[in-house]
Amino acid sequence: MASGSKKADEKMKQKSLMSFFGKKDDTKSTPAGKSKPTTTPKVTKTKAKDVGNENPPSSPVMEHRTPLPKGSSQSSGIVSATYTRSSEGGKSALETPPTSDPIDIDMLSELDASEGAPSSTAKSTTTRNKRKIAVEDSDDDLPPSDPIPYKRTSDRSKKPRMSAVFSDAEEDEEEAPQLNSFAKRLTKYQKSPSKSKSRGRKNAGDDDDDFIVPDDIDEEDEDAAGSSSHRASSSSRPSSRLSSRSALSELDSDDDKPLAKKTAARPPLKKEASSKGVSSFLTAAEQRARKQKEEKKSTEDPFSFLVDVRDKDGVRPGEPGYDPRTLYIPQAAWKSFTPFEKQFWEIKQNHFDTVLFFQKGKFLELYEEDARIGHSEFDLKLTQRVKMSMVGVPEMSFNFWAAKFLAKGYKVGRVDQAETALGAEMRVAADKKSKKASAADKAKDKIVRRELNKVYTNGTLVDEELLTDEQAGHCVSIREEDSPESKDGRQTFGICVLDSATSEFNLSAFEDDVCRTKLETMLRQLRPKEIVFTKGNLSVSTTRLLKSILPGNCLWTSLRESEGLKFQETIKELKKLYPADNDDDEMADNPHGLSNAVPESIRKMLPYKGAIEALGSMIWYLHTLNIDKDILSMKNFNVYDPMKRGKGLVLDGQTLAHIEVLQNSEGTEEGTLLKLLSRCITPSGKRLFRIWLCMPLSEVSDINARLDAVQDLLDHPTFEQQFTSIAKGLPDLERIVSRIHAKNCKVKDFLKVLKAFKNLSKGLAELADTADSFASKAIPGLLRSAPDLTPNLKHVKAMFQTPEDNADELVPEDGKDEIYDNVMSEINELEDELKAALKNIRKETGLDASYWHSAQGTKEIYLVQLQGKEKDKAPKGWTIGGTTKAAKRYVVPALQPTIRKLKEARETRNTAIKEFKGRLFAEFDADRGVWLRAIRVLAELDCLFSLAKASSALGEPVCRPELVAGDEAFVDFEELRHPALVSLKGDFIPNDVRLGNGVGKIALLTGPNMGGKSTAMRMTATGIIMAQLGMLVPAKKARLCPVDSILTRMGAYDNMFSNASTFKVELDECCKILRDATPKSFVILDELGRGTSTYDGMAIAGAVLHQLATHTLSLSFFATHYGSLTDDYAYHPNVRNMHMKTLVDDEKRELVFLYKLVDGAASSSFGTHVANLAGVPLEVVERAEVVSKDFAKHFKEKLEGKKTKVSGRLPLVAQADFAYLYKLATGALEMPEDKVRRREILKVLKGAVRGSLKECPAAA
Repeated sequence: MASGSKKADEKMKQKSLMSFFGKKDDTKSTPAGKSKPTTTPKVTKTKAKDVGNENPPSSPVMEHRTPLPKGSSQSSGIVSATYTRSSEGGKSALETPPTSDPIDIDMLSELDASEGAPSSTAKSTTTRNKRKIAVEDSDDDLPPSDPIPYKRTSDRSKKPRMSAVFSDAEEDEEEAPQLNSFAKRLTKYQKSPSKSKSRGRKNAGDDDDDFIVPDDIDEEDEDAAGSSSHRASSSSRPSSRLSSRSALSELDSDDDKPLAKKTAARPPLKKEASSKGVSSFLTAAEQRARKQKEEKKSTEDPFSFLVDVRDKDGVRPGEPGYDPRTLYIPQAAWKSFTPFEKQFWEIKQNHFDTVLFFQKGKFLELYEEDARIGHSEFDLKLTQRVKMSMVGVPEMSFNFWAAKFLAKGYKVGRVDQAETALGAEMRVAADKKSKKASAADKAKDKIVRRELNKVYTNGTLVDEELLTDEQAGHCVSIREEDSPESKDGRQTFGICVLDSATSEFNLSAFEDDVCRTKLETMLRQLRPKEIVFTKGNLSVSTTRLLKSILPGNCLWTSLRESEGLKFQETIKELKKLYPADNDDDEMADNPHGLSNAVPESIRKMLPYKGAIEALGSMIWYLHTLNIDKDILSMKNFNVYDPMKRGKGLVLDGQTLAHIEVLQNSEGTEEGTLLKLLSRCITPSGKRLFRIWLCMPLSEVSDINARLDAVQDLLDHPTFEQQFTSIAKGLPDLERIVSRIHAKNCKVKDFLKVLKAFKNLSKGLAELADTADSFASKAIPGLLRSAPDLTPNLKHVKAMFQTPEDNADELVPEDGKDEIYDNVMSEINELEDELKAALKNIRKETGLDASYWHSAQGTKEIYLVQLQGKEKDKAPKGWTIGGTTKAAKRYVVPALQPTIRKLKEARETRNTAIKEFKGRLFAEFDADRGVWLRAIRVLAELDCLFSLAKASSALGEPVCRPELVAGDEAFVDFEELRHPALVSLKGDFIPNDVRLGNGVGKIALLTGPNMGGKSTAMRMTATGIIMAQLGMLVPAKKARLCPVDSILTRMGAYDNMFSNASTFKVELDECCKILRDATPKSFVILDELGRGTSTYDGMAIAGAVLHQLATHTLSLSFFATHYGSLTDDYAYHPNVRNMHMKTLVDDEKRELVFLYKLVDGAASSSFGTHVANLAGVPLEVVERAEVVSKDFAKHFKEKLEGKKTKVSGRLPLVAQADFAYLYKLATGALEMPEDKVRRREILKVLKGAVRGSLKECPAAA
């Protein structure tokens, strides 16, 4: 046997055949368990030597059967040998009848068997039927595949056997019949299905350990092999090309197809027909190893529903109507989920666009796509947990990671454990007693229950740790009326605005123009962080406007038509949220039956369907985030008007943008009025100052009162230090009061709030005493309006015991909480009982026993500890619970019932403390109005200090503006400077600006580009805003009558989002100005008409200027490059020609900008000079100058020719004035109803007639 083995080792047996012939047949003719060694003959193409065996020759079948050892079966090598192609005329092994041609194959010895196992020589039990499936399912067109190398067989000899037969079969396809003949001969050696199957089952366990597939196999090879190790038998040695490629190709075609099906179905690994045929050749151990590897492979593949993502309506991403918030999960997948997977996907399917943090003990874990996001965005370590990708972070760092995800624009959800492990045990035990647990719930009972705590978005943040911006973060729900747009483009909107940090709702409804002026104004004032809308509800023009003005990081949340609440559904929900009290009858005059419990602001908005539906969408959305009850129960609802006409200085959206009030052209706050003037030190003050800046005052008395307060603060610098010492260390009280109402406040924050309110109440009283000496009564009156918080604080503090430092719970005072008192008495009784039990133990055993408690958790408490020599003298029945070198701790069975009751009582105590904290917070919240009134006083005082600080920082000259009440506006600034440029000091050129009050209300401004026209116009608007805010103005002198609105049209741009050209945008904004402007408005029009041809632009500019000068009568800056307008309106008393002074050097074509606003028209726009300054090639500039002069010459001659005619003696604009007077005289037109405007129009027309007569020649 040894010589035969050595010979076999030298000649390098072909593994595929040896796997098949290497074991004895376990038939009746061969004794079980005995293997007969044989020699290895050489095989040639034509004839093989006959090999003697112990089978009797009288048996025709067994005469050609190669005996195999007990417990083994035919290797997959037989599949290699029976390789046929039905397309080539061959037949499968089972279809081929037995042949009488003998074949001599050497038998594999024990040595070969021992070597084959470590090298992963695959062997398996099979049946004749299974082999038929494996062969018939093979893919004829598969390319040859290389054998899989195994490391432990790399040192084997590489001399092929039967190379002639197999190499010829592959190299020359014409020899395929010879292969088929060889295959036919091998079928004789196949076992009968029944016997081989029974033997495989009987002895499979004996050889399992010899056939375990190595773990270091490459996963890619594992895929190709289908976890079938029979390929390894042909790869450990370089066998013939047929066995190493063709046979493997056959098997790959069988294995890969079913594996692909398994991957798609994931996670159950169903056995397909073809895989059964292959696995039937494997031992039980190999099958287990293969199954493990298939499961490992399946876990690395994504779920099928994540490969082809669809929402609950079956819509895929990118298709119209896709809802990113939901995920479709097929029913088949639910059946295969583990309990935890089911728990996870039940929540995730409704929050697919949300990164969910799942609590598991002291860790928070992200799964699947969320885990991959965490890995790609923040390099969190990605691991596999069961069948899901996972990353984890400590629970204590949740706020840190949530803030990071929110900063990237993701929604973040937190799923918390709804019970402790002990609580789960108590629940299961209670369910068993009551027999409530159904069969479907048994799987759920095995895991701790988890519930979605809340979902965080940038527009609905409440937690202080996640609120990085002290300014309000608004979420806006917008609803556009379903009625089609009118011909003039007007549309009706309903708006619901939420500041979740303070739980403040603002409802609004308005009809808007084609420019969406009110909507734009509201959104620019609020700068929302999230917008909620219904798909298909917003018109194209509205959507384009939102895209153009909303911040880039604004979150767009779209609801399906079936989501949100319609009008009637909202009414029903409001009735549930705010049910009527017993003594509160439903309002008789309210058709919807809402009680007085519903906030008054909501009842006022009931006539506006859009506003109520916007509120309904907001309520529904907050419910999905699980924060609706906390916020809605505050009842903090207001009616919001974005443009409070008649209540203050109106700054519409375009003015806020053009004057750079809140944001500059680059989208930042640098250089804006908000950045320059806001110097508040409290968060609530900063939010209030933004509101003040968006809506300055318009009443003279209010402005003067605020100016008096600012002047008092400037005159008493020590008062500012006193205020700073009080306000500097205060938290954001306004937001914390909201969190206390929501019962979402930490104990330490609650204690800080109580201390802060105590200091605030004391500080405001001290400030009031100091302010009594002020000249004005504005600040003393404000401070005296602050409530005394001392009684309220005493009432709240009397309810709980003063906690120790860093305490995380509030314990009620005795008698303040009955539930807590009862559970504490029970705990005391149980603890006394355990103390008594310890005394009995000491008395009965004589041991110096003591109790030991675990420092972490409550799982190990009241273990009896024995120390020193007594540690091993414990009575029988005690079980060891832990040991140390000096002591042993024992679990005493007699004490366990009492300890169990104590644990449950302590759990109940924790619940009672939580409930008491909620009642304590509710008691504090009952005085919410008092707390907020004190906060409001603090915020207003902070804003006044901000105005005083900004005024003192302006430098010299600075003055207090003089406000004059009147029916018509005027402004008179002397040496006015722009506040953003005051740091330039001597480098900035101040200007005198005077409009109205004895001079023309309209400044027709001409001059070259870059001359400072836009700066002068913005500077004037800024001066008006600062004066009406109630602060000092950067000017030597300022006198004005307050204006009611500032309307601007500046800059040339194509609004690509609204599909409008430069000229269309100009006309839309110009139309809005002419419609909304009044005699008390201030209007800025910059280069109107430049978006079209010269003549059309000039005509439109002239017509608009005439309307403003004669009929609208508002203060205006009208900047233009149309020089002819200066001549046309030279007669008009309401138009004043002005220009930016410039020095010109025609020879050098140089301009020196003096940036000085002076009377008179500019001689030219100096376009060619500016072109030269910009670096345009000299020859181009020279050619342009020639063309410009020629054009100006012809244009002037044309105008002079018209003036020679009678009809040309009066300018067209003057003729229009005479025509208007004629129609008034004949009754064709009527004067405006407004008395002020009527008086002003007549005054202007009178002056226009006189002026035009002066302009006409005497001959006229």
